[in-house]
Amino acid sequence: LWTLAGQNASAAEAWSSYGAAATVPADRDAALAEASRLAATPDPFADKLELTASTADAKLAFAAGRKAFATKRYGDALVNFTMGYMLAPELPGFLRELGSTYDKLGAAPQKREFYRRYLVQRPFGANADVIRAELAKDKDALGTLIVSSSMPCAELWVNRQKISGKLPDKGVAVAPGHYKGLCFSPKYEIALFEYAVVEPGKPAMMTFRWAVIENRLERPYGRITLENPKARGVMIDLGITSPEIGVAAPADGNPLRMILKDDSGTRTEERQVKIEAGQRLVVRW
Repeated sequence: LWTLAGQNASAAEAWSSYGAAATVPADRDAALAEASRLAATPDPFADKLELTASTADAKLAFAAGRKAFATKRYGDALVNFTMGYMLAPELPGFLRELGSTYDKLGAAPQKREFYRRYLVQRPFGANADVIRAELAKDKDALGTLIVSSSMPCAELWVNRQKISGKLPDKGVAVAPGHYKGLCFSPKYEIALFEYAVVEPGKPAMMTFRWAVIENRLERPYGRITLENPKARGVMIDLGITSPEIGVAAPADGNPLRMILKDDSGTRTEERQVKIEAGQRLVVRW
């Protein structure tokens, strides 16, 4: 099964264990030979999965779309532009041509719906700015997404799109829809998800409320378990890989249950702690 899954290192380890335990020389030799073969074979799943845009094919599709548009074959142009968009949605410039094709076909509602879906999926970037300006011509076609965090995020993502710069404090004009955000900080070992629903003409908040707990349990050393503010009664072990751990802060301000235990299990304390967004809480015996 390890071999079929492409996890050659685990498969080689299993064959080695079998070979070491085998009493029949032929079985032992076959098992060790297979272990050696698998150990020398690269794991096809070792690298991270990266989704790459098919830019070259997309440019061919866009060129075909422009040629069809020039000869007034607007249906063919729409098909080619759409294929190019699917292959490389971040490629700049094509959205104006795609929009013009919808206009030639007399399909204004379909154009607006396509623009709305694109802006929900990719609310940032050059193409998003083009769509934003187009949709803003209609009253209340857009809403406002206001993103904030109580502590700095090493990485900030919205709808699977990484935000490279600082967002304006007044928010960003976006298409109505559902938005999912991620605030990630490897230093504090936290990945916090938040959600927002943007309605036409209205602002929506996406607020990452979190704090840092500093484990200073010494003499004896101990570990901390904290109640999950989003699932009351569920406890989260903060672990021992880092003395500083990021935790979600409750939006209602109510205290959370905290349990402290030493490594031997002979000393245990239970507390009620109030954790506020942006706070650094030092925990000692």
